[in-house]
Amino acid sequence: MNTKARLTDQITERERRHQALALEVATEGVVLFSNHGVLPLQPCPLALYGAGAAYTIKGGSGSGEVNVRHSVSVLEGLEEAGFDVVTKDWIARYDRLWRTGKEAFLRAMRRKLLFPTARVLTKLMESSYHFPSGDRLTETEVDSTGADTCIYVLSRQSGEGHDCYDEPGSFRLDETETHNIRLCAGRFRRFILVINSGNPMDLTPLDSMPGIGAVVYMGQLGMEGGRALVSVLTGQVSPSGKLAVSWPQRYSDVPFGNEYGQDPQVAAYKEGIFVGYRYYDSFDITPRYPFGYGLSYTTFAIASEAAGMDNDMVRCSIRVSNTGGQYSGKEVVQLYARCPGAEQPFRQLVAFAKTGLLAPGESETMHLTFSVHDLASYVPQTAQTILSAGHYLLCAGTSSRDTRPIAVVHVIKDYVLSQHRNLCAPADKVSALTHTNTFDIPEGLQELRYAPTRLTTRVIDYTAPPEPVPSRVSELMKDFTSADYARFCAGTGMSGEKRGFRTPGAVGHTTTDYIAQGIPNAEMCDGPAGIRLEKRAVRYPDGDIRAVDPSISVYEFFPRFLLNWLVLGTPDKGQMLYQFVTGFPIAAVVAQTWNTHLAERMGRAVSDEMDEYGVTFWLAAAMNIVRNPLCGRNFEYLSEDPLVTGRIAAAITRGAQASPKNCATVKHFSANSQEAHRYCVSSEVDERVLREIYWRGFEIAVREAKPRAVMTAYNRLNGIYCANSHELCTDLLRREWEFDGVVMTDWMSTGKNRADEAEAIRAGVDIIMPGGRKEVKALQQACSDGRLTVGELRHAAARVIQIIIVHSQPIQEKL
Repeated sequence: MNTKARLTDQITERERRHQALALEVATEGVVLFSNHGVLPLQPCPLALYGAGAAYTIKGGSGSGEVNVRHSVSVLEGLEEAGFDVVTKDWIARYDRLWRTGKEAFLRAMRRKLLFPTARVLTKLMESSYHFPSGDRLTETEVDSTGADTCIYVLSRQSGEGHDCYDEPGSFRLDETETHNIRLCAGRFRRFILVINSGNPMDLTPLDSMPGIGAVVYMGQLGMEGGRALVSVLTGQVSPSGKLAVSWPQRYSDVPFGNEYGQDPQVAAYKEGIFVGYRYYDSFDITPRYPFGYGLSYTTFAIASEAAGMDNDMVRCSIRVSNTGGQYSGKEVVQLYARCPGAEQPFRQLVAFAKTGLLAPGESETMHLTFSVHDLASYVPQTAQTILSAGHYLLCAGTSSRDTRPIAVVHVIKDYVLSQHRNLCAPADKVSALTHTNTFDIPEGLQELRYAPTRLTTRVIDYTAPPEPVPSRVSELMKDFTSADYARFCAGTGMSGEKRGFRTPGAVGHTTTDYIAQGIPNAEMCDGPAGIRLEKRAVRYPDGDIRAVDPSISVYEFFPRFLLNWLVLGTPDKGQMLYQFVTGFPIAAVVAQTWNTHLAERMGRAVSDEMDEYGVTFWLAAAMNIVRNPLCGRNFEYLSEDPLVTGRIAAAITRGAQASPKNCATVKHFSANSQEAHRYCVSSEVDERVLREIYWRGFEIAVREAKPRAVMTAYNRLNGIYCANSHELCTDLLRREWEFDGVVMTDWMSTGKNRADEAEAIRAGVDIIMPGGRKEVKALQQACSDGRLTVGELRHAAARVIQIIIVHSQPIQEKL
């Protein structure tokens, strides 16, 4: 077994370079919620409290975890910057409380393993240790610190397999947190609340607390989190992050939130297209912090300079000026459209751009472009995308609630842009909300007239045959049987095979049976906050490679002797191997940068690390729409808005695929916006809503960045498992969007009471993951009993082989 893991644990220049980039991404994703003259700070004696002070959470749990050499806490970042943290006693007490609680939690989990049924194992996967809030502070303790400045770090964990709850300690503050924040805000002259969470929270208690000087949303900033936060707190970097997800005042403001995750069989998307700000702005519900919101240490002025139209492209030039007198900063220009007619949201984002660093008095003209066709709507009754006649008001600003009109687009008549077939449509209408968008056009606005003399309607051909098998692949496969095809169409299990090439920590592998024929195995690794690999592994004298440390938190539930027997290796019994990767901020924070150039640079850094360690498939970006603030994997997702989701994901994908060896895998396709009951629930969604909200981001990424792989979701979509949907995996993805890569299932999507392996291949899936002998046997049996043709299996195998021989690490590097 061969690997590209290093033989030394010395830090490399690549590590230092990527850590600096991780710091840059993190600082640009921090959002300043409020500041009453308290920030920025200078180093001083400081009281530091809260669960995230020393145990700062860098990211979520589950497949999104990234194993790094070291993660910088808020405490470490403050002390490194010269602050004198005077509450070490409280932090030490919290450390003891945290450890005691963690030990009790693990004991309870291990007791459940005495009866390891499938249900128990599933529940364990969905469990995570809940950080304690810490001791209840007293006035005496607070006053004895002698400091006049306090930072309280409020933390929340979330992760794969379980959602959050509208309860204290989850979406809401618990009693201890409320007491401690109120006490500190009232006793310290300068009080800053820092929120270390991947999800929005209910901050209602803050409304009745005098003395809160500033609120900073750091999110979960990856391995450089503490340094990034402190660089913003001290003014070394002026905050420029903007929310990509609205923060509601309270959970009752979330549309149909009382139904979320309750039904194990059906998740009805009753809000329809009114997701996030589209709902709050349309129905006049004031969020606590609106979509696109974020403050700076300086001020900006935005002025429209020009607007024009070139064929179907609308072009707006907007001048941004730093009007402050002290701090440099960056601003995000957001362009929204108000579309006329019934069933339209109050506004929708159509373009955005982020300035460079502007010094006081400096200006930059931003050029925002979009296609007028982006203003069209899908009409399911005729299966057409139609740009309706009317006036479309363009408004520019710095959040969805802070815009002003700059131009109007006049579409003179209805235009049918494309003729589709109804795909993945529900049996009955699901959406329960209606809104008619009426508005006046201000006088004096520039009018852009859209009246093309010729416009050809695109008619989708859903009968087009699959692309022919390339001659090189056909030659490699000339003597293959259905048994050979099946081995390529199913992975080799989570642990892989004890031969070929191995990247320790890879979560998926393709077959090693055909290396002699020139087809190496390909390694797949989780994302999206970096590559999840093993930091340390050991190669035994017989060539077997085993991890030394548990790579995912669920392993903590198992006794160490059992892990050593089944999974982990012993360092002194072989050659040590090292793989140190970069832990970038969570995807939600990357989206808050609104910086596609920075996102692409992050993707390129991931690409470099894929090359370094021999990874072919990176399982990222995660592109599900943030539909509800309680979703456990919101930290992995980018935004409630499909344009932000699509553009940031496209940028990351371009970067990750900068090397021709590497394949980004966008996921989870589609409508996978909850963790509860994810293996069985049917997301019931109207087709228009799918096309304009839940599919739109994927379409942007597929068309603009051409990811080489797509991963299907666990759930059913309008009754059919995503992995078994021919309309989703072939008609939409390949025939409408012209995707030409590999489609894989999510891990353990198939089997009893889940998607069917043979139906997945027939639907357009190419590889069942993580696979194993059972899946290979199931595909062979399906060919034998006629549920799957050999031709269908052969074509799927050909796509897998094609992507391996074109994009996998060169064979000579692996053998």
